[in-house]
Amino acid sequence: MRARDCRKLMGRWRREGVFDLLLPEVAVLQDVPQPEDYHAEGDVFTHTMLALEVVDGDADQRVFWGVLLHDIGKAFTTAFIDGRWRAHGHAETGAELVPPIMKRIGFPELAADVSWLVRHHLFHFSWHLHENSRLTKNQRRFMEHPLFPLLLEVCFADAAGSAGSGDKGQKISLIAEIFEEEVSGEKGRGTDFR
Repeated sequence: MRARDCRKLMGRWRREGVFDLLLPEVAVLQDVPQPEDYHAEGDVFTHTMLALEVVDGDADQRVFWGVLLHDIGKAFTTAFIDGRWRAHGHAETGAELVPPIMKRIGFPELAADVSWLVRHHLFHFSWHLHENSRLTKNQRRFMEHPLFPLLLEVCFADAAGSAGSGDKGQKISLIAEIFEEEVSGEKGRGTDFR
């Protein structure tokens, strides 16, 4: 399956009226608020659907499910704190919810990978990279994870689904460039980073 097949399947679930039954963790995202300065597009459900629209039809199905489920933890963690909506720990909470969801919708073999993508979709906020940055040993190891290219796709979709003043897309673009130059390029030459 590719992302286009997942999109068709989800469309069928919506037409048949079973989407909310199969994916209540996604349906409940309607009306879950987000800070307007970073998410002017609206609630978490709207953001998720916008992010799904930019997933390429040829993308790996794990990217599609990762984007669909990346913010499901916000339904359980969102609170109004210090004058704005926050969802501390939503990536970890969402990752824990993924395995039973993937089993319910018939893709239990993808659960571990999709859970990893959901858990790490905010990694870039802690990296503090800029032009001409060098990767730390830990960053380099993380980029060597076999799912890292898919994680970049999930993060790009997340950024594209956000209509706000954040610089998420710029951070991901920079990390993708560094990955291409430092990690993919060196792997292609047979270099071992460990």
